[in-house]
Amino acid sequence: MAGLQGKKLKQVIDPTLAKAFTHPLRGHIWVTLFERGVVSPTEIANELDLDVSDVSYHFRGLKARRLIRVVRTVPRRGFDEHFYEPVAPIFEFDDAQWMRLPAGIREGFSGEMVRQIVEQLTAAVGSGSFDDRSRHLSQSWLMVDERGWRELMRTMQHTLDRVEAIKQRCAKRREASGEPGISVSVPMAAFETSAD
Repeated sequence: MAGLQGKKLKQVIDPTLAKAFTHPLRGHIWVTLFERGVVSPTEIANELDLDVSDVSYHFRGLKARRLIRVVRTVPRRGFDEHFYEPVAPIFEFDDAQWMRLPAGIREGFSGEMVRQIVEQLTAAVGSGSFDDRSRHLSQSWLMVDERGWRELMRTMQHTLDRVEAIKQRCAKRREASGEPGISVSVPMAAFETSAD
């Protein structure tokens, strides 16, 4: 390692995130927060049959790195139960950064994200929550040229920016009102289909 001093090394993910997830339980906590919106250490401890003090330790580690925050506290017998929500996206790359990643890493990230989306969709349909309220589900097939591809990618980014703006406005309103949140998944994809 001594020979690496002073050299700029390529980073797969932000070093803060890498350090935050040195323990697998922290990754589990963070993904669970993104899936559900709000979770307490007690809930995670009960689900995994772990000591709540051990789980709380990892929540504090994520909070110290500003990856989660307390949204409410509920008094219980002899202690306060803190409920947390995530405050940062799992990964965010612009197109140029994404294409600079090695193909194997891109494929791994994409495969994991698709697996999580399918798992969430299956669970939502199975529980009935998918059709509990108005929702959007569509699929479009297009034949585009290179210019059309670039236009489509800009449209996807614009839509993602608008979704993020809605998320931020909702967070401010919920903080002021104390209104509970509705956990929503918004998967978006536009990709070149297989030649098969």
